[in-house]
Amino acid sequence: RDPDGSATLATGAHSAADGATSLASGLGTLQDGTTKLRDGLDSGLDQIPASTDAQRNAQADTIGDPVALRQDAVTQAGDYGAGLAPFFISLAAWIGIYALFLIVKPLSRRAITARTAPLRITLAGWLTPALLGVVQMAGLYAIVAGALGFRIAHPLAMYGTMVLASITFAAIILALNVLLGSVGQFLGLVLMVVQLVTAGGTFPWQTLPGPLAALHHVLPMSFAVDALRQLMYGGDLGQAAQDAGVLALWLVAGLAVALAGAIRITSHRTLRDLRPSLIG
Repeated sequence: RDPDGSATLATGAHSAADGATSLASGLGTLQDGTTKLRDGLDSGLDQIPASTDAQRNAQADTIGDPVALRQDAVTQAGDYGAGLAPFFISLAAWIGIYALFLIVKPLSRRAITARTAPLRITLAGWLTPALLGVVQMAGLYAIVAGALGFRIAHPLAMYGTMVLASITFAAIILALNVLLGSVGQFLGLVLMVVQLVTAGGTFPWQTLPGPLAALHHVLPMSFAVDALRQLMYGGDLGQAAQDAGVLALWLVAGLAVALAGAIRITSHRTLRDLRPSLIG
């Protein structure tokens, strides 16, 4: 017999007994905790409000697509044709005036020979295509509003802006013709082509290269297109008024340049200017 081994065995048995007692106590505590957890879950479940099928579907949509986009349009065109209408109206106004100056002389040679005041000569050279432009815009407006049936939010202001654009283009092309002659007539065509790109009528002008984007903020057709958009779609009337103001500045500037050219012509006449004219 080994007294030390018996003592060690007895000590181990006591430790095992103590561990069993602790385990039994821990199992009781675990059972109590499990019971409390079950009761808490049952209580929490009772506090959850009942959801309808629509609410559950909305919650599922939110979880599946947590980010939603909202579009707020200040104004918008009715269709694709209406969206392009302001650009083509402005383009037609320029082409109509340009074509008139291929037929009508910018300044009356007879008036120059008769030593008429340069201001009267200038206004006479501008009024003829300007009045014809008013008629052109009336016909164009009838086509846009009547034949094509586009909805126009501000009809009178729309037609008035069309007329303003037309007579402004008449002043610009008159100035080019008086100042530079046939070269100026050609520059009128070049200016039209440039504005086809810079006016922002068919695509956003923000996508243009830097130099062309700068021209967008200067050339008159850009302001005509924007003003017609505001008035046609029911946009910002204040912005349309600003655009009209810029067109009016172009009108005054064009007439001033044409007047300067008329003064130069009347003060430096040649024998060719004294030759009788059959047209005017």
